[in-house]
Amino acid sequence: MRGHGTAGSLRRQLGLAIFVVLSLLGILLGSGASLLFEQVQREVAQARVAADSERLLAAIRNGPEGVFLDPARLDPAYNRPLSGQYFVIRFGDVHWRSRSLWDSELPVASTGDGEFIHMPGPGSQRLLLVSREFQRFGHVFTITVANDYGPLFNVFRQAWLLATALWVLALLATMLGLNYWSGRALYPLARAKIQLAEIQEGERKSLDESVPVELLPMIRQVNALLGETRHALSRSRNALGNLGHALKTPLAVLSSLIEREEVRRLPELHQSLRTQLDQLEQRITRELSQTHAGTAGSIGEPFVPRRDLPAIVDALQRAHGRDLVVELIFEDEQVLAVERVDMLEVMGNLLDNAWKWALSRVRVSVEGTAQKWLIRVEDDGPGIADPQQRQQALERGYRLDESVAGQGLGLAIVADIVAACRGFLVLEHSALGGLAVRVELPRQRGLANKIADR
Repeated sequence: MRGHGTAGSLRRQLGLAIFVVLSLLGILLGSGASLLFEQVQREVAQARVAADSERLLAAIRNGPEGVFLDPARLDPAYNRPLSGQYFVIRFGDVHWRSRSLWDSELPVASTGDGEFIHMPGPGSQRLLLVSREFQRFGHVFTITVANDYGPLFNVFRQAWLLATALWVLALLATMLGLNYWSGRALYPLARAKIQLAEIQEGERKSLDESVPVELLPMIRQVNALLGETRHALSRSRNALGNLGHALKTPLAVLSSLIEREEVRRLPELHQSLRTQLDQLEQRITRELSQTHAGTAGSIGEPFVPRRDLPAIVDALQRAHGRDLVVELIFEDEQVLAVERVDMLEVMGNLLDNAWKWALSRVRVSVEGTAQKWLIRVEDDGPGIADPQQRQQALERGYRLDESVAGQGLGLAIVADIVAACRGFLVLEHSALGGLAVRVELPRQRGLANKIADR
C-alpha cells in the first residue's frame, strides 16, 4: 500500500485492490471446490468398489457340486485383460481371480476389514482396492476388488480445469468492466485537469461545478482559490504600476533640474546625479515590464495577432513619422496563450527597435507548432554582424549607436519578459539584410495535453 504522502494513480490502486480481492476470493473458492471435488471423487470411487464386491458376492452360487462362481452374473469387464476392473475371491483353499488381471496379482488384506487402499496397477493404472469378508453357504469369503479410478479422476480434473478457466475469464471480464467504470467515475478529474489547462491559457475563469458530490467541495475550493489569486494578482499589478508611474513624475522633475546650468557647472555632481537617476529609471522600467510577465502562467487576456499587430504598427507609424513597408505574416485564427499586456510590450519594443534602424522594410511573422510559438521581427537596416555585439545588445543600457534616440532598454525588457514566459530570444541575420529578432515561446502545456488526455 502507498503512504498518504506518496503520489500514485487512483485508477491503478483501485484496480490493484479489486484484483487482489477477487484473486483471494477465487483462491478460497477454488481451494474449497478442489476439496469438494476430491471428496466427491473419493466417495464415488469407494461406493463403486463396494458395490462391485457385493455384486461378486451375489455371483457366488451353491450347486449340487458345491459352491461356484456364476459367470453369467459377472461384469464382462472382468474377462478383458487389463480392463481396470479386477477381483480375487478366496475361501478355504479355493482361489478365484478375474481374467482381467492377466499375470498380475492383487494383495489380499488378511483381516478383510474393508479399508480402502490406493495402489498402482498394471499399465500405470490407479487402483482403489478393498478387501471384505462375507459369510455365505457356510463359508467365509474374502472378496478383494480393485477398480481403476484414473478415468473418474480425469473427468473430475477436466471439470476442475474448466471451472478454473471460466473463473479466469470471469475475472478478466470483471477487471475490464471495473476498469471501464472506474474510468467513467474518474472522468470528472480528467475534465478538471483539462479545464485547469484552459484556465492557464485564458480560455475560462473557473472550473465547472457539475461534478459528483464527492468532488464538489474540492472544485469549489479551487474556484475560490483561483478567484482570490486573480484578485491578488490584479491588486499587486495595479499597486506596482501605480507606484512606478507615481515615481516617474518626480524623476522627470529631478532629471530636468540636474540639467540646469548651475548643476552643470559642477561636472562631478552632475554626472553622479545623472548616473543615479538613470539607474532609478531603468529599475522602475524593468519592474513595470515584469509586473505582468511575472504572472505569465495565469492568462488574463491572450494576444491575438490579427487584432493587436496592426494596432502596434499604426501607433509606431504615427510616433516615428516614417511610412515603412510593413509585412505582417500570421494566420487569422491564431491566438497566443500569453498575457496580452506582455506581448504588447514585447512586440512594441521589437517593432520600435526595427523602426529606428530599418531603411524601408520591416517584416513580422508568427508561426505556431504543437510545442511553441515562433515570432520573428526583421528589418533591412545595417544589422549587427558581430556575434559579440549581438549579445551586448541584449544587455540593459547598451546602445549600439548613440545617435539613435533611446535608453538601450528595449531589447533587455523584451528579454526579461520572454524569460519570464519560459521562452528565449536570439538575434540573427535577416534575409532582408538587417537584424532579425527570433522569439520562441512555449505553448501552454494544457493545449498539447488536452487532446492527448481526452
